[in-house]
Amino acid sequence: MSDAIINKKGLSMKKKVSTVLTLFTVLNVFGKEIPDSLKQVNLNEIIVSATRVQGKMPITYSNIKASEIKKANTAKNIPHILETLPSVVAYSEDGSGVGNTSLRIRGTDATRINVTLNGMPLNNPESQEVYWVNIPDISNSLQSIQVQRGVGSSTNGSAAFGANISLKTIGSKQDAYGDASTGIGSYNTVSSTIATGTGILKNGLSLDARYSKVSGDGYIRNGKVDHKSAYAALSYYRDNQLIRLSYINGIQHTGITWEGISPKQMATNRRYNPAGEYIDDAGNVHYYGNETDNYYSNIAQLSYSNELSSKLSINIGLSYNHGYGYYENYRVDNKFSKFGLQPQVIGNLTHESSDLVRQKMMKNDFYVGNFTLNYNLDRFSLISGASITAFQGDHYGKLKWIKLNQNIPLDFEWYRNDSNKKDYNFFVKNTYSVDRNISLFTDLQYRYVNYNMDGIDDDLEKITSKNTFNFFNPKFGLSYQSEQHQLYGSLAVANREPLRTDLKESVKGGNVQKIKSERMFDYELGYKFGNTNTSFHANLYYMNYKNQMVQTGKLNDVGYKLMENVPNSYRAGIELSSAYKFTNWMQLDANITLSTNKIKEYTAYYDLYDSKWNYKGQVSEYLGKTDISFSPNIVASGVVTLTPIKHSTLSLFNKYVGKQYYDNTSNSENRLPDYFTLNLIAGYTFQTKSIGSIELQLFINNLLNKEYVANAWVATDRFVDGTQAVYTGLYPQATRNVMVKLGIRF
Repeated sequence: MSDAIINKKGLSMKKKVSTVLTLFTVLNVFGKEIPDSLKQVNLNEIIVSATRVQGKMPITYSNIKASEIKKANTAKNIPHILETLPSVVAYSEDGSGVGNTSLRIRGTDATRINVTLNGMPLNNPESQEVYWVNIPDISNSLQSIQVQRGVGSSTNGSAAFGANISLKTIGSKQDAYGDASTGIGSYNTVSSTIATGTGILKNGLSLDARYSKVSGDGYIRNGKVDHKSAYAALSYYRDNQLIRLSYINGIQHTGITWEGISPKQMATNRRYNPAGEYIDDAGNVHYYGNETDNYYSNIAQLSYSNELSSKLSINIGLSYNHGYGYYENYRVDNKFSKFGLQPQVIGNLTHESSDLVRQKMMKNDFYVGNFTLNYNLDRFSLISGASITAFQGDHYGKLKWIKLNQNIPLDFEWYRNDSNKKDYNFFVKNTYSVDRNISLFTDLQYRYVNYNMDGIDDDLEKITSKNTFNFFNPKFGLSYQSEQHQLYGSLAVANREPLRTDLKESVKGGNVQKIKSERMFDYELGYKFGNTNTSFHANLYYMNYKNQMVQTGKLNDVGYKLMENVPNSYRAGIELSSAYKFTNWMQLDANITLSTNKIKEYTAYYDLYDSKWNYKGQVSEYLGKTDISFSPNIVASGVVTLTPIKHSTLSLFNKYVGKQYYDNTSNSENRLPDYFTLNLIAGYTFQTKSIGSIELQLFINNLLNKEYVANAWVATDRFVDGTQAVYTGLYPQATRNVMVKLGIRF
């Protein structure tokens, strides 16, 4: 449901259930009746006004409303809800979309996609990524999503190098409500949600709450999930003002799935996963039972919005994110020296290595303060804002169990490092209407980043370093708009600091830091047409990079994607999207992106070993112009929506992703085949007088039962005799799978 324009009549309470009535009584003892001054104030929009675009702004974007989120919402995470948008590719490690899930937009990976929640940054400041699995079922608390492709508008938090994603949680509804749903599907997937709200009471207070639980086995072995999530928001409306306190809690326990499987194993059993596998002394194969990724997330936000006049409004936001998590996994025959330990003597035998169970832990605190000022005249609008963030993070590792142990203490800690990051962001955006058709857009942002690390990493290397970055990010655009047509163009500059992983790897072994910040020039030219039944959007883009960080195709031992700078690279393409409503009961939506993504001059580096695996340095190979990894040249999607009878829906979703390389060498052996998938959603809503509406939905994913792979990694080692060893991990996606969902709304 979209934000309601608050009016006095709409604030009356409907007495629907006794439990809600009790809550009304408690809340109603505070305050007086809302005055008439709130009649036409839409305060919820002020909260996200600084990070979103609309109307004549020359920026490429897509909006998803609450009804569209709900229609596509099963147990899957946000990336799969967005995958029908232009240039979006979603994938999951466990194959089902319930566990660890991510996305790329225009080939740009998730570490380069800025995400805000109610205008406040959500990306982890160190990895600069949002791990959607850490905030499970967040989609059930969302009112809308906006995706800006390219640099987009200035926003808060991590820099956008491919897209911005703006999430807005549900606003207060005028009347009391209740909502409960349960979904049961393939791979023992069960998703349950219950939500309720008081509506806006006559004193201006409202309370909204939700609780969700998701569990399942996943498509591949050890793809199990056990997720819990809660959301609560207390809002207060008074005299053109809105105060909202919200809280999100996420608890996720997910089986480790980041290793992928080899092509050889894929041919035998595509649902296999080697994580946690070990062989006992008798030669029997076992799997460690707690090979898991665990995270506990707490996000508290306080927002204050005030419409001071018809021309001036302000928004102040405070946010605190606390997270704690760890990986636990079984390691086979690890050398004691890797953990700073001496060989263990047991009886008459000296052991240099042992099987063991380790935990890698992290905890962090992230503080955010935002301020936004909105000023509007007839031909002139101004948005200025500032965001100040402070982050503190600890990383440490413990050995929980050691098979061959003489004197190593329980929970031995072998490394610890900490970090702190400060990010100051100031921006001013201006839209000026030259006349009724032409408007000019400027957006100037200054960003200061200070990031310091201290301590020892998991390989016992010292990573102490201090890093400071100053960025100026200007954006300019021009838009021409008539009643049904819009033509626009823009130029935007974005700068971005390296990730924690890249910075720490660059200073190990006493190396001089080599990792550089990145810069991108984003050129966009677009045309839009829209009338009652038809819409069409064409957008040309050219994203030119200096020192772009691209994925090497390698992973470290806990699943992080390793990156490297390439001096000169670009992404160029055309995005076409359209919608046509044939009749009142049939609509077609379709989009396609055609692109080329190139590194102008690429040199690959390989670790070199002798026949006994003694490290001999690195060798290089100049490859010239190559394709950027994980950047398919064709991405397309289509949706056919039918409403053959009243209260029913039938939708067919298709997705096509072209061939993509999973390293930067343009080696055809390191390339994923293209794939096409088709999903079906059918639903019917029964209207009852006694308990409200009952909705029944059927979801059939991968209707055509295709066997496809959506992600991969590769690592190549070379030897002094000229041979090489290639290691590949593939991530197979689920074949045909089904979920049935029953929802009750009153």
